[in-house]
Order: sequence, then structure tokens, then C-alpha cells
Amino acid sequence: MSRMLEELLDASRATGWAAGQGTLNQVQLDAAMLKWTEVPTRRGGPTVSTLRPVAPSDAQPNSLSARYGTGPQPLHTDGAHLATPPDIVVLTCATTSTTPTYLWNAMRGGPYAQGASNLVQHGVFLVSSGNDSFFATAYASRRLRYDPGCMLPADARARKAAQFFEQAATTATEHHWSEPGQVLLIDNRRVLHARGSAAHEPQREIQRLSFYLNGEA
Repeated sequence: MSRMLEELLDASRATGWAAGQGTLNQVQLDAAMLKWTEVPTRRGGPTVSTLRPVAPSDAQPNSLSARYGTGPQPLHTDGAHLATPPDIVVLTCATTSTTPTYLWNAMRGGPYAQGASNLVQHGVFLVSSGNDSFFATAYASRRLRYDPGCMLPADARARKAAQFFEQAATTATEHHWSEPGQVLLIDNRRVLHARGSAAHEPQREIQRLSFYLNGEA
């Protein structure tokens, strides 16, 4: 029997993301049946995160909220501070939200099409990950890694790569949470995503789960 996550993953192959209807429990059940491995994005934290607009003083260190607060957040991948970032990010919203999520596929009209492949493959960033900070590029082993909240450019090419991703936000696609019970699957290996300003919507809540596919950590 076809499962919701299978259908969304298949639908995401063209654009890098896909949206459908479902619940958080259904996402977890489907993932377990598919043998996907849940990935906590904070060391020792839960695998399910509730994303709310918060002021910088209330945010986790090195998070985007710590830098941007309830305002618009830049394009990023989730888990950029991990040795191996998640393959898939799934966002669910039980209600609705007037704050859009922005999506940008780096493999379609991205760095390679715009002559920036050298920047993302060779520009070096310092990735803040507690006591295990390390150096990394924005693209390696067929996987994107970028988050200006925890990644500091360490050379000229990385600074230009950061500028490239900042400019890419102007061409991102908007996803609107206009219906209750939406599920948004994002291929975290090739798609950057962002949040619009939520200053007007302090009650916004999005549930997030991250996965390695097929149990491969």
C-alpha cells in the first residue's frame, strides 16, 4: 500500500519538495514503516521540534532566531551543524499560517547554472557545533550544507557563496499554509528553505521532523 511519505518523496523528485495533507502521527508512522531514521537537530533534544517565532533573547544559541528573531529568516538547510545533515525535512501545520515558507532548489537554475559552482564547492565555512566545530564547504558529496546562523565564511569564496545564497532568496518559491493539516516534505540535500516575517503572527506553530533515508545515518 502506498504511503503518504512515499508519495510526497516521489512527487518531490522534480522540484525538491512536495506538499500534501496529513498529521504528525501519520508522518512518524510512515517513516517507521519505511525505516527512515529520525534525526534530532539539537544534541540530546527531541526528534520533533515545534517551531515558533521567538525573540533573539529566547532563542537557542547559533540558531536563526537568535540572529533574526521574529523577522524574515534567510535560506538555509536544516542540521547544517551536524556532521551529516538530514536527508529529508518534513514540516507539518495542524492549523493555518499567514507566514509563508520559501523554497529554492539549488540544482535547478542554482549555482551550476549561474556560474557559482566553484564558490559552493570550494568556499570554506567554519561551522559552529559546540565543542565539535569544523570546517566545511556549502556543497560536498552531492549534498548542500548552508545556514548563516551557524556557518561563518572563512575565505573570500565562502563570502561570495553567502552573498549568492542571499540573492537567491529573491527567486524562491512561496509555500502558503492556507489549509489545516498540511505536510511539506523538503529534500534537504538540494533545497534551501526560509521563513517569511512572523512578527505579525506570534502564535504560529510548525512541527518539524528530520530524517535519514532508509535508516542510513
